[in-house]
Amino acid sequence: MKLMIIKILLGGCFSLFLASTIRVWNTEPSTYLPARIEDVSFTSEGIEIAGTLWLPEGAGPFPAIVMGHGSGKSTRSSGRSAAEHFSDKGIAFLTYDKRGVGESEGAYVGRQNGSEKNLKLLASDVTAGVSYLKSRNDIVPDKIGLWGVSQAGWILPITASHDDEIIFTILLSGPTVTVGEENYYSDLTGDDGSQRGTLTSEEISALLAKKGPYGFDPLPYLEKMDIPGLWLLGADDMSIPIPETVAHLNRLISEGHDFKYLIFFQANHGLRVGGKIVEDYWHVQDAFLEDVVKIKIYK
Repeated sequence: MKLMIIKILLGGCFSLFLASTIRVWNTEPSTYLPARIEDVSFTSEGIEIAGTLWLPEGAGPFPAIVMGHGSGKSTRSSGRSAAEHFSDKGIAFLTYDKRGVGESEGAYVGRQNGSEKNLKLLASDVTAGVSYLKSRNDIVPDKIGLWGVSQAGWILPITASHDDEIIFTILLSGPTVTVGEENYYSDLTGDDGSQRGTLTSEEISALLAKKGPYGFDPLPYLEKMDIPGLWLLGADDMSIPIPETVAHLNRLISEGHDFKYLIFFQANHGLRVGGKIVEDYWHVQDAFLEDVVKIKIYK
């Protein structure tokens, strides 16, 4: 019963999935496709971004994914597990050193990395990666999507809303609230739950509502997106407010956007429970790509 339960959910009218009810038992052997790994570089806003392109075995051309980073000093290695997974499934994957980190030129912005100016600059790096892939003969130019974690929830919608040829986004623990709301929520929880004290989820939501949105707002960009989007969220995320993030998604879905999300119970911001990645983490993404985006996934 390969991916059967998830396929039914993704193909139906549901936008909220309860991950504790999803169990996939795959007894069929997978076909391993060894990736070809190529160091690449591309220009973004006058600087060179250094990265690695993971290609499936074969001549192609292949559908492809460009990775968007979180807020830290991330190198291309942070996307290795995704690159291995997707290239094994027949999808090329581009990951790169964040600007000002590793072998990439430019300056890494620390304290103000959530400013609108910096988020748009980081989005331009993703756009440059997409343009680079479109220039290659071994990539299908109209089958390129975006995949990212955490802060990429603000970055990738900027890129996707400005490029009509991007065909999907996958966001892991990506916020739909403003930067100010996320920062305030992190202050209330200590970002790891250490400062949460006796505050209930309802009390935290009330404080967030009283404070109101401020700082960069991703909603105008999400509203412009007319492509499928998938959000994977952790119910015990102490970095982004899940009820508020889901409320925005539900409104966008009700307005006709092809967005879907899944909440993993007891999972943290890294989508881990007890230090282990949540069950069905990859299965859900594969099912979304195959059933919603209509990209063939090698089993």
